[in-house]
Amino acid sequence: MTTLEKIIHRLPFEKIIGQTIIGYVKDAKSLGDFKKLVLENALSGLIVGREVVSSIRSIGKELKDLADLYKKTYGFSIILATEREGGRMEKLPQPSTELPSPMGISATGDVKSAYIAGYITALELRTLSINVNFAPVANLYPYETTRGFKENSFGDDPEEVSEYVSNYIRGLRNGGILSFVKYFPRRFFDQRDKNLESLSELYKKEFKPFQTAVKMGVEGIIMGHTPLPAVDNINTPSSLSLKVIEKVVKRGLGFKNMLVTDCLNGEDPDISIDPEKATITALKAGNHIVVPSSDVDEVRNTLDRIIEEAEKDKDFYNRVRESALEVLGFKLRKLDKFKKTPDKTRGSLINRTRAWKLFLKSICVVKGVSELPLRFFGKPLVIIANKLRSLLEESEKKTLLETLGEELNSFELLEYVDELSSKRLNELYRNTPSNTLLMVLTYNLDEDSKETSVLKKFVEFFKENVVISLGSPEDLKLLSNAKICVAAFTPSITAVKAAFKALKSKNPPSGSLPIKIV
Repeated sequence: MTTLEKIIHRLPFEKIIGQTIIGYVKDAKSLGDFKKLVLENALSGLIVGREVVSSIRSIGKELKDLADLYKKTYGFSIILATEREGGRMEKLPQPSTELPSPMGISATGDVKSAYIAGYITALELRTLSINVNFAPVANLYPYETTRGFKENSFGDDPEEVSEYVSNYIRGLRNGGILSFVKYFPRRFFDQRDKNLESLSELYKKEFKPFQTAVKMGVEGIIMGHTPLPAVDNINTPSSLSLKVIEKVVKRGLGFKNMLVTDCLNGEDPDISIDPEKATITALKAGNHIVVPSSDVDEVRNTLDRIIEEAEKDKDFYNRVRESALEVLGFKLRKLDKFKKTPDKTRGSLINRTRAWKLFLKSICVVKGVSELPLRFFGKPLVIIANKLRSLLEESEKKTLLETLGEELNSFELLEYVDELSSKRLNELYRNTPSNTLLMVLTYNLDEDSKETSVLKKFVEFFKENVVISLGSPEDLKLLSNAKICVAAFTPSITAVKAAFKALKSKNPPSGSLPIKIV
C-alpha cells in the first residue's frame, strides 16, 4: 500500500475534503483561530499575509510548531505560503534582506538578478518554515494600475518578462521554496480590455510568461478574477470558469500542477460574490485549492458547504475528491523534503551585500545624465509625495528623513503640497530662491490629481530640481520638465540610498527602463 493509499484509508472524507481549502491570515489577531481551524479540519494550509509576517516577532516559531503538529497529526506536510514578490516595503522579522521590486530587478538588464532575488527570498522565507511563495507576478505591465502596484510587474515585453519570471522561479526552487506564479490571466475583475478578446494574440503576449513558467515545471498558478471573453462570458471570473481552466490553462498551457484561486472575498471591489457558493463553482471548474476568505468563520462555513454539496451531488463528490487527492499527492512529492534554514540566514551579510548590488544596478537616470554628479548650494527643499508617505510606518519615515539628512546635510521638508493654500504657495515662491535645489520623491502619481498639478508647478519654478520615482517610472513622464529624472522602481529606504549614490557618482548608473514611457 502506497503512502497516499494509507492516508486515504486512514482519513475520513471530511478531512480529505479539507485539502481543497487554504486559509488566508490577513490579520495577526486571527492567526490563532486559523491555526485551530487548520488542525481540526485538515485544511491544506495557510497563506500568511505580509502584515502578519512582519508584525509577529515569533512568527517563525509559531509556523514551525504548526507544521510539526500538523505532520504529526496527519502524516503529511502543511502548505505554509506567503506573497513575497519583492519591494513594496515587504518586511520579514528583523534582521532581513530588502530586495528591489520586480520592475527594479528587470531594470538591471540582467536575468541573473531575478535568480539572485528568488534565491535570497527562498533562503529567508525558509527561516520561518514557509515552503511556498505566491510569486512571481507573470503579468505584463501595466499591472494593477489603478491600485498602486505598478512596480510589481517585470515589464511590458513578453520575451523579457518570460526570462525574468523563469529565472526568479529557478532561484526560489534552488533556494528550497515552491513557486506559485500569478495571476492568470490578470487579477481583478475590472482589468478588462480588447487584448483579452483574441486568444491567438494572448498566447503571443499576455500568456507567454505563464507558458514559460509551465514549461519549466512551475508548481502552481494563482487564478485571478479577470474574465477572459475570448473563451467565456464577459461576466464570468476566470477563477470560476471551467472553460478557461480546461481549455486554456490545462490544455492550452499544458499545466498539470496546482491551481489555486485568488481570495474569493478579498481586495477586488468590483466583484461581490458569496464565498460559499463561489467555492463550489471554483472546485467544479477544476481548481485544486480555493481561498474562500480571510475571515475564519466564512472559511469554516465554506468547508461545511462543500461537505453538504458533496453528500448530495455525486459528480461534485468525485470532482472534489479527485482535487483533494491531487493536493495530497503534490504534498508527498514536493513538500516532504522541506527543511527550515537557520534564523541567522535571514538578513545575513552576504544576502544584504548581494541585494545592495541589485539596487545599485537597477537605478536608471532617465534625464540629466550630463548634470551628474549632483551639485547644489544652500538648503534643499524636499517633497515626499502622499502615496509614498502613506506606505511608510512611523519608524520608516524617521529613517527616510535621517537618510535624507545624511545625503543633503540639511533640508526643508514640505508635506501635503496638495493641501497648501494659494497664499502659502505664493509665500514659498517669494521667499525661497529659485536656484534652491528641489528634491521630489514620488510613488505612482495619479495623473489627474491636485498633488501632481502642484508638483508640476514646483518643478517649473525651481530650475534646479531632481525627481526620484520610487514606483513606476511613468511618474517621470508626468514631471518631464524636471532637470534630473531618476527611476529607482522600489518604495524603500534602500532604493533612496542607491539613487543618491548614483546622483553623486561621476559615472552614470547602468539601469535601464523595463517599460516604454512616452
